[in-house]
Amino acid sequence: MNIMRKIIGVLAVLLICTAFVGAGAAFTYSSNDAVVTPSGALTAGQTVSASMKITVAGGSLDVGDSISFTTPLSGAKWSTDIYRGGVAIVNDYESNKISGFMLESDSNLELRISLSGKVSASSEGKEISVLKISATDKETNGYSSYSTKPQKVYDKGNFANDVAALNKDAAALEKRVVTYTGYGINTATVNETIKDAKSKISAAQSAGTGNLVTAYSHIEAAETLLTKAERGLDKLGFDAVSKNIGKIDTIASTLDSKNWDAEAQYLETKTLNMEYTYETLSATYNNGGVPDAKKMDNLVADSFNTLAKANEYLEDANTPVILKILPFILIGVAVVGAVVGIVFLIRHRRGRSWDELG
Repeated sequence: MNIMRKIIGVLAVLLICTAFVGAGAAFTYSSNDAVVTPSGALTAGQTVSASMKITVAGGSLDVGDSISFTTPLSGAKWSTDIYRGGVAIVNDYESNKISGFMLESDSNLELRISLSGKVSASSEGKEISVLKISATDKETNGYSSYSTKPQKVYDKGNFANDVAALNKDAAALEKRVVTYTGYGINTATVNETIKDAKSKISAAQSAGTGNLVTAYSHIEAAETLLTKAERGLDKLGFDAVSKNIGKIDTIASTLDSKNWDAEAQYLETKTLNMEYTYETLSATYNNGGVPDAKKMDNLVADSFNTLAKANEYLEDANTPVILKILPFILIGVAVVGAVVGIVFLIRHRRGRSWDELG
C-alpha cells in the first residue's frame, strides 16, 4: 500500500512538471535579445527599428492559440516571415497578431519579426521596451512572453535641470576635495577626474537640446566620471582614517603604559566608534556604491582631530614634571622679585626724605 502511494505521488509530480513545461514552451528564442537600432537611449520623434527570430515548437500551438506583438512606438509597421524547414511559407505578414491557424504545424516554425516606428512624445522621461511578444496556448493554459531590454527616453524639458544638477554635484565634490587636501591628502587624481567630468558637462551644454542624444551621452559620461571621482576621494579618506586609527591606537597604548588611564580610555573609545563607522561606510563602498558624503567627511575629520588630541596627550605625558611647573616657578620668582624691588624703592625714598628733614 505504501509503495502504491509513493508511485502515485511520483506520477503526480511528473504530471505537474509536464504541465509547467508545456506552459512555457509556446515559443523559444536563441539570442538573449532582439536587435534594436539604436540600442541605447532614445529621444521623442526618433525612428527605431527592431528585429527578432523566435521558434514555435511543432505541435505546441493550435487554431485556438495566437502570438501577438506590441510596441510603444507610434506609426508602427510590422513585417513577419514564417519559415518551415528553411522554406518561407508566409512573407511580409503585416499584422501584429498571428493566429493559431497560421501557426498550427507538426514541424517547428521560425518567425522572423521586423518592426519600425517612432518614439512618441508620451514616452519622454520613461523607459520603454521597443518590442514585446506574447503567445497563448489554450490547450495547456500556457503563456509565453518576451520583452526587449528597457531603453530610456530622454526628456528635453529636463535637460537644463540635469545639467544644473551635474554642475552642482561637481562643485560640491570640489569643495570636499579642498577639505581633504587641507588634511595633507594627495587629491591630484581626483581633481583630474573632476576636470574631465566638467569637460563632458560643457560638451553636453554645447550639444544642447538640438542634439539631445549626443548631449545626454556627454551627461552620462559626466555622471560616470563624477561617481569615479567621488569613490576615489572616498578611497583616499578610508586610507587616511585607517592610518590615523593605527597611530591613535599606538599612542593610547603608550599612554596606558604611563598610567594616563583616562586619556587612554578616551582614545580607545573614540577609536571603537570610528572603526564602527568605517566598517559601515566601507561596506557600501566595497559593494560598488558611494558612501554618504556627510558621514564620510565627518569620519575623516574626526580621525584627524582625534589624532591631534592624542598627540597633545602624548606630548604632555612625555614632558618631565619640572618642565611643566617651571613656567609657574619663573612667574613666582618674577613676582617675588618685583615685590622686593618695590619695597626697596619705597624704603629708599623714605630714607632720603628723613635725610632732607634732618
